[in-house]
Amino acid sequence: MADLFGCLRLLTNIILYPFAVIFLIFYRCIQWLGFQPTVHDFNNNIVLVSGSANGLGREIAVAFAKAGASLALLDIDDDGNRETQQLCLSALHNKHSSSRVRIYHVDVTRSTEVYACAEKIRHDLGQVTVLVANAGFVSGRSLVNESDVDIERTFNVNSLSPIWLVKAFLPYMLDADRGHVVLVSSVLGIHASHGPITYVASKHASLGFSRALRLDIHATKPNTRVSVHCICPYLMRTKMFNPLVSRVSFKLLFPIVSPSYAAEQILDAITWNRKEIILPYHLKYIGLINDMFLPQWLSEWLLFKISGRRPLDTFQKEQDESFRDKKRKNIFVTH
Repeated sequence: MADLFGCLRLLTNIILYPFAVIFLIFYRCIQWLGFQPTVHDFNNNIVLVSGSANGLGREIAVAFAKAGASLALLDIDDDGNRETQQLCLSALHNKHSSSRVRIYHVDVTRSTEVYACAEKIRHDLGQVTVLVANAGFVSGRSLVNESDVDIERTFNVNSLSPIWLVKAFLPYMLDADRGHVVLVSSVLGIHASHGPITYVASKHASLGFSRALRLDIHATKPNTRVSVHCICPYLMRTKMFNPLVSRVSFKLLFPIVSPSYAAEQILDAITWNRKEIILPYHLKYIGLINDMFLPQWLSEWLLFKISGRRPLDTFQKEQDESFRDKKRKNIFVTH
């Protein structure tokens, strides 16, 4: 019986796959022509971005500033966050917008700090209408070599901090019947990989949280205009993942995602009310082919070919070089 259901599932996917590809092409053509089902005006929105001091978070903040939104930027890197603030203010100045940008020193892994910051933001800017839980962390070490502190930090930043942010802001969105929750997960939250095991597990948790949250909102508030979106990008050219970028093969088939492109797709997801976005888009269908058609041994062989059998070696090398540089600087200063 199990074999019969497996065959039926396979046949269904074979039949439906061409229609999915045709629809995707049609959908992209509509976007390319500039048609949109709804026009979303970000000028009257207050957008919160966590992890805004650099990388993807900075690009998200600047993209919303270019769209005219007011911004609340949360990070523990004050210098980086001030740079992001200046970039956002420049973008708003170019638009002649009166929107505001505020920065907040917040450790989003601590629920008490998040709740206190939420009150400050409501006082300074008003009620947040777009929440972007972007803060992320990867230690770059294998499970057996990873410290307990780094493991806890991985899950605190990637899995728990979105929960604290949602708890702080979602009730007000539901009361106002307006808002968007955007969770930044990863392709590794959909398709597991070797190497950064705790990072993969934490991103599976964030993706599961987004799906469960969406269902819970629809169950309790079926007609609400509050939406949940989850963005799952492939490797990006950011400080966090630069060590891995050089090791990845088949870049024509699996292109590295630029942070600015990913940021644009977040605004696009809100405008088009798209719930779950994989970047680049075709990875969704490659993943479908992998899950439905390829035997496990071939799937693993391809994975090892793409990322290598020891993808974290470059992380370790970079960390060792950084440590040596710091040591040299300390010796130089001492003498």
